[in-house]
Amino acid sequence: MEQIPIIDFSLFDTDQVNCSKEIKKASETIGFFYLKNHGISQDIIDKMFTHTKEFFSLSKEEKLKYSVNEKYQGYVSIHQEMLDPSNQKIGDWKECFNFGKIRKKLQVLPPCFEEEFIDKFEKTCHQLCMKILQAFSISLEILQDEGGKNWFEQRHKYENDSGDTLRILHYPPMKHNIDEKDIRAGSHTDYGSLTILFQKDVGGLEIELPSTKQWIPAPVINDCVLINIADLLEYWSKGLFKSTKHRVTFNNDTSMIDRYSIAYFCHAEDDVGLDPIPSKYLENLDSINVDKGIVYGVDGVKTPLTAGEHLKFRLVSTYR
Repeated sequence: MEQIPIIDFSLFDTDQVNCSKEIKKASETIGFFYLKNHGISQDIIDKMFTHTKEFFSLSKEEKLKYSVNEKYQGYVSIHQEMLDPSNQKIGDWKECFNFGKIRKKLQVLPPCFEEEFIDKFEKTCHQLCMKILQAFSISLEILQDEGGKNWFEQRHKYENDSGDTLRILHYPPMKHNIDEKDIRAGSHTDYGSLTILFQKDVGGLEIELPSTKQWIPAPVINDCVLINIADLLEYWSKGLFKSTKHRVTFNNDTSMIDRYSIAYFCHAEDDVGLDPIPSKYLENLDSINVDKGIVYGVDGVKTPLTAGEHLKFRLVSTYR
């Protein structure tokens, strides 16, 4: 059975080409990989988990004061989000809090979150994503006059408007017997370019192998973050890189235990188009079809969506 590979990212500092090849291979086959020696200190991760637990321990009335707004920032209550609306009967058994870019100062935060710390955490995650995206540019051998190793970075400038989101999640215990309609997070792909997932103590995440459609666990591995390819990278690469379906399920070992996780969703700038990457590796691939980021205009002409349009389309169908 295929397994999610573990990549030592310290190799990127000494041998960028071979490290990039490892990332490319994982992204073509599974769409997920673990990174060790990723450069984000355990202290800052532990502090973020501490604040996460503090927030979710507040009363429901207090949390609802920060309910999700029209920009999808803020608190999302249990059953409010449905990640697999085609198959789910009820929403996900989880609650979340979404942070926009703190530098924008457009979001009121609960007292347990320090703006300076959240801003630092977001920027640290974004910096890691930029190094990973550099690895993609290197592995795809993008020519220098097309942007070279900075091709992706040029489309992910932190100071510009984008869907970058830091999300903390709490999956409460199930107090009654689990039935088939209960799921902690429905099957879905992520909407942006890359996702960094921080897991702690309790697993439950599963991914669907693109090759066999078999579900396998993505367990907690100490000192590693889990990276997955999201929709934009699949579109840009004409499907070479896999935006893989994943879900969070109940099982007998975890159904009565609180599960916490932290995700950083890295998105391209809102007005960036989804035209293919200028790489020789994509020359013989067909662009992906209508339900994979392409809209049809006048006379059936195919028009790639922008990153912002795709995000809006996905969010509207997810929130209840």
